[in-house]
Amino acid sequence: MIQSYINTITPLDSNSSSVVFQKDCIRTNSCNGCRSWLCHNEGSANYEIVNGGIYKISFNATISSATTGVVAFALFNNGEQIPGTLMAETIDAAGDYADIGINKKVRVCCNGTSTISVRAVPTIPTATAPTTPITTQVPIIGSANLIIDRRC
Repeated sequence: MIQSYINTITPLDSNSSSVVFQKDCIRTNSCNGCRSWLCHNEGSANYEIVNGGIYKISFNATISSATTGVVAFALFNNGEQIPGTLMAETIDAAGDYADIGINKKVRVCCNGTSTISVRAVPTIPTATAPTTPITTQVPIIGSANLIIDRRC
């Protein structure tokens, strides 16, 4: 298992930036260890799973924006957005905060690898006109946690 976090207010560079967690506080395996399943360097946005299995990924954050509008994040696997992981919140006034979170199980093939990351999402579909996307705002993260846990 690994748990990484952000505890200081962290503005992202753009509305498509990857989230770089500041610190790994719990880490039970790494590529440098015996029977490892995870390669991650503290301060990197990428978490490489190198053994097959089912993994539970949990992400939660307190988010904001310097301007009003929608802020969105999603989990990504090998650079592709994982279906069902889009998290979007409308920030009604600059500096307001909202909470987002997701739990998702991801299967990694027995001979494959998977690189997991959390990224801001630059556009999201609208409910009334899905072909006309909404452009999101540049997010600010107040605090965040990412946990990747091997289930089997």
